[in-house]
Amino acid sequence: MRKLIIILLALLAAIGAAAAYLILTTPKTAQPLRFPLTESHRQLLARVPASADTFALIPSAALLHHKLLANPVTRDPVLQWTHEHELPRPWMLGGADLAVWKSGKVTSYAVRLDSFRALFVRAWLLMSSNADARWDGSTLIMHEPAPSAPATVDDVLRLAAALPEGDLLVVQREGGRGAFPPIARPAVTSVRVAPSEITLVSRAASDDITQQREIRPRFPRNAMLSAAFAAPPRILGDFNRLIGADIDALVDDGGSMALYDVDGGTFLPRPKGVIAVPADDRARQQMKTVEAVAALVGETRDTGDQILVSFDRSSMGLYIEDEMVPATWPATQWAMRVDPQRLVPVLRRAGDSTGLRIAAPRIHRAARDLRRWIDVLQHADAVEAAASVAGGVEELRVRVSSK
Repeated sequence: MRKLIIILLALLAAIGAAAAYLILTTPKTAQPLRFPLTESHRQLLARVPASADTFALIPSAALLHHKLLANPVTRDPVLQWTHEHELPRPWMLGGADLAVWKSGKVTSYAVRLDSFRALFVRAWLLMSSNADARWDGSTLIMHEPAPSAPATVDDVLRLAAALPEGDLLVVQREGGRGAFPPIARPAVTSVRVAPSEITLVSRAASDDITQQREIRPRFPRNAMLSAAFAAPPRILGDFNRLIGADIDALVDDGGSMALYDVDGGTFLPRPKGVIAVPADDRARQQMKTVEAVAALVGETRDTGDQILVSFDRSSMGLYIEDEMVPATWPATQWAMRVDPQRLVPVLRRAGDSTGLRIAAPRIHRAARDLRRWIDVLQHADAVEAAASVAGGVEELRVRVSSK
């Protein structure tokens, strides 16, 4: 009996010591990912195969998991992802770094563990998991279809050298397609996660080296979508069909638009909002080309600072009374602010609209692309983005804020 008690006490002491080690060695804070990357992080990325079109580097993966759960915007998507994918629990990882990559439809992982935690993960793989995994020293590699030649990442990491520090790095190669970021490929993105906001900064090489005009927009707070642009986007060609007027010349030198609602009860959904351009002689002259059409269904107004045009009866009053919010960043191409909770349902209907697909294919594609990356952000309070080109580099900044 005495021997049994001693054995039990020793066993409990060993379990307590192991638990204490796991708790004490799981970081509560971590140094952000800085650029250029350390040699240790580059070695982990060396495991990403050449076949991967998208990959990410996550230092202190368990800590990032905790940050994502603390943010109300990312909590549900992360819980769903961990439910659908068989992965080691965060407490098994401690301060381990993680590389994730996607080849086709398969997502693979490489996590570098300390020797003690590797024992727990090996036990988990044996007793509680049917995951496809193999070991390369102390690095666990999961769901890799077949080992292949490692990729050369030096070319894309050069773009990352000027990125701000973050909690993870995402890289999309030349063949990596997706709605986000809506810039050229290859693209690199630094992501920073805080309890009330997520900030993303993406960069890609650009052939445009001309001097760009900077815009510093102010957004109407209550619009579901507001955008400012230095030059009229091609999507306005489709917008002309929806409102029945040619506004290209009016916004030829740039301007802004605010969307308050969309009438989806017709074959072609009709946007309800306001177009604004700086007031000058050219703008006043161009306004005459749309004034007659606007007067039939909406109104125009010259405030002295701006020329305002609305093609419905309600939006002008909303815009005039709205509070204007300064943009977080200046831009040289375009800037945007959206209310995901109101916009996501509209994007879903627009993506399913046959009339929009036929008569306004650019808007239809834009709605589908925007829905693809903003759909999981529908619980955010606001999403703000700014796109610029300078010195042969295209940069996109995005801030997702929660209540």
